[in-house]
Amino acid sequence: MSRYPLICALFVSSMTPSAYSANLRLKVEGLSGELEKNARVQLSNISTDEVSPDGRFRARVAKAIRQGLRPLGYYDPVITFTYQEYTPPSRPVLTANVTLGEPVRVVSVNVELEGGAKTDADYPALIKKNMPQPGAILNHGEYENFKSALTNLAVKKGYFDAVMKKSELGVSAAQHESIWDFDFDSGQRYRFGPVRFHGSQIRETYLNNLIPFKPGEDYTSEQLAEFNRRLVNTGWFNSAVVVPDFKQGRASKDKILPLEASLVPRSANYVELGGGYATDVGPRVQAKWKKPWINSRGHSLSTSLNVSSREQLIDGAYKMPLKVNPLEEYYQLQTGYKRKDINDTISDTATLNFSRNWDRFTGWQYSFNLRWSLSHFTQANVTNTTMLLYPGVSVSRIRQRGGAMPSWGDSQRYSLDISDTDWKSDVDFLVLQAHHVWIRTYRENHRFVVRADLGWIETNEFDKVPPDLRFFAGGDRSIRGYKYQKISPTDRRGQLTGASKLAVGSLEYQYNIYGNWWSALFVDSGEAVNDIRKSNLKTGVGMGVRWASPVGPIKFDLATPIGERDNHNVEFYIGLGAEL
Repeated sequence: MSRYPLICALFVSSMTPSAYSANLRLKVEGLSGELEKNARVQLSNISTDEVSPDGRFRARVAKAIRQGLRPLGYYDPVITFTYQEYTPPSRPVLTANVTLGEPVRVVSVNVELEGGAKTDADYPALIKKNMPQPGAILNHGEYENFKSALTNLAVKKGYFDAVMKKSELGVSAAQHESIWDFDFDSGQRYRFGPVRFHGSQIRETYLNNLIPFKPGEDYTSEQLAEFNRRLVNTGWFNSAVVVPDFKQGRASKDKILPLEASLVPRSANYVELGGGYATDVGPRVQAKWKKPWINSRGHSLSTSLNVSSREQLIDGAYKMPLKVNPLEEYYQLQTGYKRKDINDTISDTATLNFSRNWDRFTGWQYSFNLRWSLSHFTQANVTNTTMLLYPGVSVSRIRQRGGAMPSWGDSQRYSLDISDTDWKSDVDFLVLQAHHVWIRTYRENHRFVVRADLGWIETNEFDKVPPDLRFFAGGDRSIRGYKYQKISPTDRRGQLTGASKLAVGSLEYQYNIYGNWWSALFVDSGEAVNDIRKSNLKTGVGMGVRWASPVGPIKFDLATPIGERDNHNVEFYIGLGAEL
């Protein structure tokens, strides 16, 4: 059975109803906006079998239009019809002309509050915010929303015995007036009771310190959701579900609501794999192995391996949450070994780092570090062995929305490291670094990625600074179009020495071609120098393709330098991994 739109083509002959539906064109004039939409919904309920130019069909159309206008406050529209025939093949037209008339207006809203809501400041604020102004045109949807707001706030704030004793929408069509009348009894507000944990492998003394409320505090759904979030974010559990025990709570005279926390431990081991390819370093493979919990105190262990033909890195981290705040505060012990043989750099470095960390709910992460490293390296034919012991501090934050390939997000990291021979380090230095990535999407199809990296080393013994602390530019996530870490000051023989200053920026525009596929245009520019007065910006431009895969964005890029006479190479990059 077919349906009609508001302005629809229905053809009528002078024979049968089915023939009418094949020839008559129905038009409705005088409506727009929400009024038009509501009338359209009601007219769509008319069957083609009812189509006819006669009075019965006209009455059916008029009734449907009135039903569509009434929820928006127009109870007394004037509807007239005109019928016009045309010489075939033109079709006859039945036009419904609508004159809205005077709307019904809200003249009074009466809300009687009983129970805890009577003294709860949130209820007067809610009523003031949602109550229509005197003289506002009646809207049935706004009335229902107002009624729902009263009950929704009750659920949100723990008035679980709330009752809407009266909710009346009074309408005097003759006087064009409406009165809203409510009697809402919220009952007594419930309070948080004890939490009972089930299925946890972690000590309850740690879990209890994740609870964001105290027994006896007033219930709020936000606090319950925050508790769930904290349990999930520990990484200890595959699932965490916290629900109130309403049966016991309702039986309590004081409305104390116990909570049941059902926890399923996360798998003891899991592995992540990644990889990429670039013309300068060839294929690279990444593997991570993590034990999200080792013991009942929630300690965890993670190791990672990154291998390419030019660089090999293996490291591990042992994390020890603090019982007082196991989600946001912890100690961490990290160790690693890195070997590099690329361009004019050959180095072997062992590292050890002990840190105190704060991961705040705002997303900001703070870390105080004490690092030790032993490096044996050759940089531009200068060989050194350097032992470093240096403290540092870092501040970082990552925010994102939109899944593995976020539509909105940013990443910030700032760090300061200080080394001094007074505490037996082999070299004095101060290192400042800043990293920022910014992602925004406009009108769903236009995505922008902006990146900036800054670095500064202050030292009088640069030759003793290991290559891993010096700055190089070029390659993926730096200046595309140039070979990996190929941008650097050089010595008299033209060999790369690394830089004490770094400034790199990137602007990338992506357009959604189809589904999960995006095209990309980008420009990267910057320099790694020792003297900013002698800087010579290097710039690369290129294009690429992005695929938003289930495991994260996969990219394919082609880039070339611009503004250089002797360098017209085209570099090719394949990468898998997060952009932030």
